[in-house]
Amino acid sequence: MKFKESSRKYKFLNKYTRGAVLLTGDMIGVLLSCAIAYQLLFTVLEEQFSFVVGYSLLMTGSILVGLGLFKMYVVTWRYTGLRELMRLILGITAGGLFTVVISNILWEPGHTELNYMALVLANSILLIGAFRISKRVVIELIDLPGKDKKHAIVLGGGTEGEQILRDIKRNSSWDLFVNAIFDERSVPGVMIHGVHCRGGIPEMYRYLESSPVEILIVAYPELPKKELREIIDRVKELRPKMEIKILPSFHHLTDDPVGIKNIRDISIEDILGRDPVTLDMESITASIKDKTVLVTGAGGSIGSELVRQCIKLNPSLIIALDVDETELFHVENELKHTGVNLIPCVASVTDEHKMNRILNYYRPDVIFHAAAYKHVPMLESYPEEAVKVNIGGTHNLAELACKYMVDKFVMISTDKAVNPTNVMGATKRVAEEICMSFNGECVTKFISVRFGNVLGSRGSVVPLFMEQIKNGGPITLTDKKMKRYFMTIPEAVLLVMQAGSMGEGGEVFVLDMGEPVKILDMAYDLIRLHGLEPEKDIDIKVTGLRPGEKLFEELLNAEEGVLKTDHIEIFKAICSRKLTKLELEMKITNLFNLIEKNATSSLRNSLQEIVPTYTFKDELRNMGFLQDQLDTHTQSGK
Repeated sequence: MKFKESSRKYKFLNKYTRGAVLLTGDMIGVLLSCAIAYQLLFTVLEEQFSFVVGYSLLMTGSILVGLGLFKMYVVTWRYTGLRELMRLILGITAGGLFTVVISNILWEPGHTELNYMALVLANSILLIGAFRISKRVVIELIDLPGKDKKHAIVLGGGTEGEQILRDIKRNSSWDLFVNAIFDERSVPGVMIHGVHCRGGIPEMYRYLESSPVEILIVAYPELPKKELREIIDRVKELRPKMEIKILPSFHHLTDDPVGIKNIRDISIEDILGRDPVTLDMESITASIKDKTVLVTGAGGSIGSELVRQCIKLNPSLIIALDVDETELFHVENELKHTGVNLIPCVASVTDEHKMNRILNYYRPDVIFHAAAYKHVPMLESYPEEAVKVNIGGTHNLAELACKYMVDKFVMISTDKAVNPTNVMGATKRVAEEICMSFNGECVTKFISVRFGNVLGSRGSVVPLFMEQIKNGGPITLTDKKMKRYFMTIPEAVLLVMQAGSMGEGGEVFVLDMGEPVKILDMAYDLIRLHGLEPEKDIDIKVTGLRPGEKLFEELLNAEEGVLKTDHIEIFKAICSRKLTKLELEMKITNLFNLIEKNATSSLRNSLQEIVPTYTFKDELRNMGFLQDQLDTHTQSGK
C-alpha cells in the first residue's frame, strides 16, 4: 500500500513540476513580448507611456489564464504538432479578449493602448510558440545520429511510413536512425521529416549493396504476400544478418495512429499463404450477436481463436469447453477483461452425461465443435483414442444438439478426411458423415468445414522448426517433396464462421487454401528469417515419411468434386451418402464394441467399411508399422 501511495505522490509531483516550468516560461515570454511591444511603440512614436505596467500585468495574467483554459499545461510538448500550436494560438487570443474586456471596464483604452495589446499578442504567439516547440526542435534537429544508433531504412513512404518515421524521430530511446525511405509511389528526391525518398524497390537493393544498414522496416500493409516474400528473399540474400521489422496489415489509421509500437519482427505468417480474404462481416456478426455460443476444444489453436473472434461480435454468452484446464485458464485469463460473459468449462466431449448437463443448463444457439485429436503419427499408434474423441465425441454432441434444439452445429474438419491414409483423417471423415446423418432429423443445421494446416498451431511444423533452429539444428524433414496447404489461424477461423453463417445444413464446406507450399521452402524461409543460411548454419535432415503421412494433401479434389458457393474462397464438397443413418449408427457401435474387446487392430478395417476411400495396409506394412499389430491379432486367435 505504501508503494502505491509513493508512486502516486511522485506522479503528481512530476505533473505539477512540469506545469510550473511551462507556466514560468510562458510568463517570461509574455513579459518579454510586452518589452518588445513597448520598444517598438517608443521607437515609432518617440514618447513614453504611463499605461504600460498596468496593461502588461493584465495581459500576462489573461494570457496565462487563456492558455490554462485550453489545457496548455498538460500537453507533452516533445510530441507537439499543428493541433497543439492551434490550441496555443487560441489560448493566447482568448487571453487578448479577456484583456480587452477588462481594460474597457477599468481604463477605456485608446488607439495606442489597443496597438500595444495587438503587438503583445503577436509577440506572445511567436515567443511562447518558440519556447513550447523548442524541445521537439532539439530532439529532431540537434540530436544527430550517433555511433550507438542502429541504421535503418523504411520500405513504404505512405501515411504509415510517415507516422512511423515521425515516431522514430520523436523517440530517441528507440536508438534508430533512418537513412532512407523507399517507395515507388513517392517522388525520388523529396524529403519526409528530413529523410530522403530514394526510389522504389530496385533502388533499395542497390542501396543495400553499398550502405551499412542494420534494420529494414516494412511499413507497406497493402504489399501482396507473394511480392513481400520475394523482397525478403532478396534482402536476406544481400544481408543475411539484417533485422526485418514489419507493420502488420491489420493495423489501420482509423483504429489507432500507427507508431513504432505496432512494428514487430517479421514472421512466417507474413510471407506464406495468400492475401487476406474478403468476408461478409454483416452475416457473420448476425450469426453470433446476442447468441449463446458453445466452443469445444476452446483451449486449442483453432478453438481459442474461435472464442476470440466470437467475443468481438458481442454474443450474449460464450461457453469455452476443453478437457485441458491449463489451456482453458490461459484463454479465460486473456479474455476476462473484454466485458463479454465467458464461461470456462472443463469437460470432455466423450462424457455424455456431463455434456448433457452443460447443454441442458446453457441451451446454446450455436456450437463450434473444434475438439478433436489431430496428431497423425500418434493416432496411428492409438487408433482407439481417435475413435473415442473424433467419432464418439462428435456423435454425443450431435445427438445433444438435436435434443436441445441448437440452431447451428459447425464441425471443424480437415483436408486429411479426403481419401484418408491415416486414422485421424478417417475418423474425421466419419465425423462428417455423422453431421450429415443428423441433419434433417431435427431443427439443428449441421455443417462441416474442411481446411488444411494452419500456421503456428500447436503440434504443427512451424513451432517444431523454430525450436530446432533455436537449438542449432538440424531441421528434420520427412521428405523434400512434401507439400501442404497453409493459412493463418485468424483467417481460417473467420472463414469457418463465414461458412457457418451461410450454411443451410448438411453441407461439407471446403476452404480454398490457395497454393500448396513446399515444406522445404518453408524451412528455408524460417532459417533466413532468423538471420541464418540454410545448409550452412542450419542443416536439413530427411527422416522419411511417418505412419499415415501423405506427400500431398487433397483439399479441393474431394472424391466426387466440389461446387462453387456465393463466397469465392468457400466451396461445397459433393458428398453422396453411402450409408443410411441406421447403418452408420450400427457401424459406429461396432467400432466401440471392438474397443471394449481390446481388438483395436481391427479398427482400421471397420473404419474402411464406413469410409471406402480410406487406405492404409500397404503403406503401414511397408513401414513395418502394421505387421506387428496384425501378427498379434492373429496370435490372439481373433
